[in-house]
Amino acid sequence: MAAAEFSWEGGRLERGIGLALSGGGFRAMLFHAGALQRLNELGLLTRVDRVASVSGGSITAGLLGYKWRTLRRDREGRFEHFFGEIVQPLYAFSRRSIDVRDAIAGLLPFTSAAKQVAASYDGALFLGATLAALPDSPRFVFCATNLQTGALWRFSKRYSGDYVLGFVTPKRQAIRLAEAIAASSAFPPILSPLRLELDSGAFEDWPGREVKGHGRAEVAALRAAVLLTDGVYDNHGLEPIVKRYTTLLVSDGGAPFARKPRVPGDWVRHLRRILDLTDNQVRALRRRDLIARFAAGRQAFEAGRFAQDPLLPYERLGAYWGIDTRPPPASGPGDLPCDPVRVKALAAIPTRLSDLGETASKSLVNWGYLICDRCVRKHLKGQELAEDEVPRWPFEDTPLG
Repeated sequence: MAAAEFSWEGGRLERGIGLALSGGGFRAMLFHAGALQRLNELGLLTRVDRVASVSGGSITAGLLGYKWRTLRRDREGRFEHFFGEIVQPLYAFSRRSIDVRDAIAGLLPFTSAAKQVAASYDGALFLGATLAALPDSPRFVFCATNLQTGALWRFSKRYSGDYVLGFVTPKRQAIRLAEAIAASSAFPPILSPLRLELDSGAFEDWPGREVKGHGRAEVAALRAAVLLTDGVYDNHGLEPIVKRYTTLLVSDGGAPFARKPRVPGDWVRHLRRILDLTDNQVRALRRRDLIARFAAGRQAFEAGRFAQDPLLPYERLGAYWGIDTRPPPASGPGDLPCDPVRVKALAAIPTRLSDLGETASKSLVNWGYLICDRCVRKHLKGQELAEDEVPRWPFEDTPLG
């Protein structure tokens, strides 16, 4: 594909739906799996134009993208057998403990923890598939952070790269889907970084944005692509969708910031607390902007201005649900019950790529399903929902209320 077909000025706003799946290890992966099942039942999932994901969300998005073209649809366009094709395999994968095992294996010569994680993803879920296995539509974007440039690195079917260094197309060099997801989930310091083995000559410059201020050798070194999770840059996965689409669906399985009356005095835990605080503030600023966009979008929609041309630049329609979101009140007899104490405990589950246990794992899927259902039906405007699928627990043996 010619470089002229690309442009980094790609923030063209258009009518469509963007879906973001946050980071958060297996906790987020399972939470998002439940949310996707309910989005499918409501008839929204197959209407999505772009799926952006981070870390644990990228595992969920990766399996969805890998299987997208083979999933069968019913007459309403919804995927059939979604639980068996997507949710159940993710649950089965979550019963493994790969972070410590792969971190230890990564100490061996000629490998790394991130490469071992990629091998685990490949063996269990993606079977050697490359990014070319993804559908053309919707576009799946797996987000990582480039440690060398500090920029968001995007993996997608069309290209992989960042706005500083340029991009690599599949014709120049194939990248395995498992590698992309391992980079997106390469959490520091144990599982990061992932060093992509890319030939510097495979890169193309963005039109009018060639790398300046560096010699040829420096550019080649920069293009070695040393990556870690996008959780340090944009843990929600908002960047690829927020300026692009008028409707946003955001599933947030990230850990909430815990208030602690006593702060450890040793320098290791003290530094960890400071890093957690910094991370929380970055995420809070992005959430605040998102909710402000939704509030402005609701006002514009109710005033009849949202359908106008040109499109409103800031206002958005959509819904946000987080693992620590207080669910909107039940609106009908078919709504599933929920015990606040149980779901609060789910938000406190550590961020790991490790088996969380049967009850916690199934409960996370059910919680993602319930909170997505309540928030979408309460807040989403401008989209028709399929109401014939009454809510049912994905795992009926682990109800939340």
